[in-house]
Amino acid sequence: MPIMQSPGSTFARCFTLFPPATPSLLLLRIAIPPGLPWWEIALGVVLTTIFMFACVWAGPKIFRIGILAQGQAPSFAKLFKWILSK
Repeated sequence: MPIMQSPGSTFARCFTLFPPATPSLLLLRIAIPPGLPWWEIALGVVLTTIFMFACVWAGPKIFRIGILAQGQAPSFAKLFKWILSK
């Protein structure tokens, strides 16, 4: 795994800040010496929290409109439109 071989690489840093991968990769990178700077840990936690709240906010909107549109496959454009609708 490239992140275990070089935990300080740009790839490891960028992928650690990708919210779905943050929890496991932060723990992995913290365990490998020399560890992580505090700002990477804080940024990862903040980005994951923002992503979580965005999903909790957008999920019900997509579900509400998606239930009414049974039988139609939604495109990304439709999903984005549903999220922005009241």
